[in-house]
Amino acid sequence: MLVLGIAPTVCAQRRKQTSEHMAAIKKCNDDYKQAAKIANDDYRSAVKNANGQIGKGRAESLAHARKAKSLALAAAKLAKEQCVAKAPK
Repeated sequence: MLVLGIAPTVCAQRRKQTSEHMAAIKKCNDDYKQAAKIANDDYRSAVKNANGQIGKGRAESLAHARKAKSLALAAAKLAKEQCVAKAPK
């Protein structure tokens, strides 16, 4: 009975991550932040450019910019997930 009461606390302890794992995760996060920054900068630039246009051209430019940003952020997120999955344990 006493052994069963202690066992969950021993099993629930988290093991400390290795320095290689932490460095790999940090690199994955930095790569994601850089990709997101580039996507957002490109979007802001496209919006600034589209504001000089009028009518359908402006609407189409803005729609294209939104779609490009969305795709870039989705690709960055997928790359981050794959990077984290490949990180050494």
